[in-house]
Amino acid sequence: MTGAAIIRCEAGDAIVLAVHGAFDGASAWALRLEMEASPADRFVVDLTHAEEACDFAAGILAAFARQRWRDKRIAFRPGSSEHARLLSGHGLAVLDEDEPLHSALPSDAPCSAEPPAAA
Repeated sequence: MTGAAIIRCEAGDAIVLAVHGAFDGASAWALRLEMEASPADRFVVDLTHAEEACDFAAGILAAFARQRWRDKRIAFRPGSSEHARLLSGHGLAVLDEDEPLHSALPSDAPCSAEPPAAA
């Protein structure tokens, strides 16, 4: 079980996976399963709502990106400069902090990646 809600939305031919909560081993594994099961080949993992980011999580996704996902393109939207350093340190593609999320995607209208309201 993950300590995060992963919100999925589509923008053109890309999938945005927004992590709300902890970007930890469990959420990285959930992201990995989501990307592997998807026929899409472009993904943006949005960490702007992540409360924390773990080195282990970045390592999980970096290993799969190098070994298994040669046909999928994955970029990360860091929530902080610490996230950017962590992701870059694992060789993962990081979008510029000033670059709007939708500019990295092939769509005129960015999708809304907000978690569902608590019941």
